[in-house]
Amino acid sequence: MDPNSLEYQKSIALEFEASKNRVRYLIGSSHWGEDGRYKELILMNFLKRFLPNNIEVGTGFIKEGDNISTQIDIIIYNPSLPLYFKENDFIIVQPKSVLGIIEVKSNPDRNKIAEAIYKASQAGELTKENFIFNGLFIFGETSKNQSYSPKLLKNPKNGKLKESLLDALTKNYGINHIISNDGVFIKKWSQEAEFSCYAIQDLAASYFFSNLLNVINKRIELLGIPESMYGHLYPIPEGKKIYIKWKVSK
Repeated sequence: MDPNSLEYQKSIALEFEASKNRVRYLIGSSHWGEDGRYKELILMNFLKRFLPNNIEVGTGFIKEGDNISTQIDIIIYNPSLPLYFKENDFIIVQPKSVLGIIEVKSNPDRNKIAEAIYKASQAGELTKENFIFNGLFIFGETSKNQSYSPKLLKNPKNGKLKESLLDALTKNYGINHIISNDGVFIKKWSQEAEFSCYAIQDLAASYFFSNLLNVINKRIELLGIPESMYGHLYPIPEGKKIYIKWKVSK
């Protein structure tokens, strides 16, 4: 078998689907919809394997003087800088050490997604001059129905979801990446001051994590991605532009 980066990256979404289903088989679908620590653990354990050893992952708060964030599901940080507090995976960190933050949701409606975007954007502002990956990870809905369409693919022409995206565009460190593991990837393009939504199916999770690596790579002292690796991280030969479903701009 020849090397196949495309299929490798698709397998990442399948890994999350398998983990989600194992839990569902044990506790039933009625409890899966509740926000719970186990979803954060599924994502956190993946990140610990995925990210380089000089980067750590936890959950907790960002503290800058008397300004303290709400509790953040996942904080990706530089462990070489001093922390306020650390107990196992629970941390209280200074803004400079933060490389990324991720909110984790099950299968929220569009209003709940908007609330999560506002929360993430507000937390990101505490990092000030340090550009970070600010993401929302949605496990999404499993459906074998071929006519099924993820809720995020519908153009947010108005309402709370669009308002939350427009709010993020006004913030330098607001949310910049959203993934629903049922096939949707949303990215903020800073130069164009817009969000683009891509229907890239099994590659949505992969592109979310590849962008995480790319953002961390800009903090060059921590991570170096060789040019030859980008074809592996972004394996759509023709690029993802042809998969755009909608845009939101200022």
